[in-house]
Amino acid sequence: MKDFIQQGFTLQWKDNQSINNLQRQLKTIKFRGTEEEAKECKTMLEVELKENIVIPIKKEQIKWYNPTFTIKKANGKWRKILDAKALNKQIADFHFKMHDSIEVKQTIRLGDWGTSLDLTTAFHHLIVQAESQPYLAFEFQNNYYTYRAMPFGTKHSPIYFATAMEPIMQQIRMKTEIRIINYVDDILLLHQNKEYLKNMTQRVVDTLKYFGFTMNMEKSEIEPNQTVIFLGWEWNLANATVKTKPKK
Repeated sequence: MKDFIQQGFTLQWKDNQSINNLQRQLKTIKFRGTEEEAKECKTMLEVELKENIVIPIKKEQIKWYNPTFTIKKANGKWRKILDAKALNKQIADFHFKMHDSIEVKQTIRLGDWGTSLDLTTAFHHLIVQAESQPYLAFEFQNNYYTYRAMPFGTKHSPIYFATAMEPIMQQIRMKTEIRIINYVDDILLLHQNKEYLKNMTQRVVDTLKYFGFTMNMEKSEIEPNQTVIFLGWEWNLANATVKTKPKK
């Protein structure tokens, strides 16, 4: 399983003209933003370089430039964005069923206890094969970089991540009695027995860490509760009802 995650993924093109289409449109796209945005981008880029998420690339190796910018989230923290809209137009469409709120409703049992896990920078756990890396390039302050790890924003990212996660989730389902629903980087764990769920939640955390994933403990709820937030909804497991997530 570790090999499956670490061997990397390639971009799948829409047709045999996709690469030619990109080559005809290739041009340098420079970072645009305020002084504050540039400062935040530099800070996040330094972290990505240190963690080997992003690597330097020579200008002559670049096959596509993607705009990059930063946005300030509601909590005051910043997020670095790779705008892959133009690239996505040349990427093939995949059909892949993602878990959704309907499946949550079908999985919940009256009186359940729940825990939830949030994976940190989920897509960055997946490696991009060398042949696709030149298409994930961007410019910042006259230097050139590309993603060695899968960035958020490409059409395939959620599908590849779900594909990588599913065998792990299946193994956990087979070895425990808990019910699991995962949607990209969010995981919901359910069981009727509170203490059993608590123990199994720790086992799931340990399993995910073994495969190289890290938890966002600020967003995770590892103590069993009968009110859990998942997929933007508040699920009341004691009476099997759901309502919109309360605003902070």
